[in-house]
Amino acid sequence: MANTNAPFGFRPVSYKPAAASTGGMTSRKMQNNAGACNRGDIVKHLVDGTVAVTTTANAAVNVGVVEGFHFLSAVMGYPIWTNYWPGSGAVGLVDVLIIDDPNQVYEVMASAGPITMADIGANADIVINASTTGFSKWALGAPAVGAGSDVLPFKIVGVGNDGYPISDGYDATAANNIVQVVFNTNYYKPTTGVAV
Repeated sequence: MANTNAPFGFRPVSYKPAAASTGGMTSRKMQNNAGACNRGDIVKHLVDGTVAVTTTANAAVNVGVVEGFHFLSAVMGYPIWTNYWPGSGAVGLVDVLIIDDPNQVYEVMASAGPITMADIGANADIVINASTTGFSKWALGAPAVGAGSDVLPFKIVGVGNDGYPISDGYDATAANNIVQVVFNTNYYKPTTGVAV
């Protein structure tokens, strides 16, 4: 069966090594002009101590995956919890809830593919797609191995549902399949990851 090309960003599914995901989050601050961002997007660490939506791989400074935002609305005058930060409209700094544990496993859609069981252990970059819905449309780039792949932000650790095509997105023989990844490098790991 063909998989629908409908990227959804990064969503937490489990935890390595072999434990249930706790959904633990850290609150970080974002400047109120740091750019639009959605749930499931990735944020990076900035030199001023705040975070902003990443615009490239920036593997060494990526902090984690966004779960939501809390800010004081300049227009409405009261605090708002939301999945989408439009890039402006807050009084002061924006609180960003981030899943930042480097052992968290995420599901993400392959931007092309298919990414198969043979690709487990390979690294991959992110494919950034714009969204204003509150939910990410980011996907995973092509698997890479060998020299240069150690700086890519994600490592492929599985294919969705172990490759069994039970529903749309889980056919590992077709493009745009769902795969499982962990951070290969990020703010909480060494600046150089592992190349296979």
